[in-house]
Amino acid sequence: MIKRFLQHIGTLIVLIGAYELGDVVSVVIPLPATINGLFILLLVFAVYGKVPAFLNAVIPLYLGHMSMFFVPAIMAVWLFQQAVYDHWLALVLALVLTTIASMALVMWVSNTLLKSSPKTNSDPTDQSPQ
Repeated sequence: MIKRFLQHIGTLIVLIGAYELGDVVSVVIPLPATINGLFILLLVFAVYGKVPAFLNAVIPLYLGHMSMFFVPAIMAVWLFQQAVYDHWLALVLALVLTTIASMALVMWVSNTLLKSSPKTNSDPTDQSPQ
């Protein structure tokens, strides 16, 4: 139980630290601190070569409660509801078009990466001779 508690504390320190570093980097790179923090984590994990075990054990639990992180955005919509009413068509078009564009980009990148990766037989039911 103490090990699990320490994993949670370590994970919170890493996540808050990444956010705070992202806030510092926001002075140079004009992106939100959360995005800069994610890029910092990505860079650290790329250099380290993997996600540390203590993070890997705790992060899925946090992702299960991801909807809690959207509460501030939902409250912002409530506060600016008149602007949403005034510009609903532009918002709907922006949401639909950016969703389609991001899905198309992910499909293109995935296809490009999968085509360039070496072919392996990962189907255990395939009985064809090698």
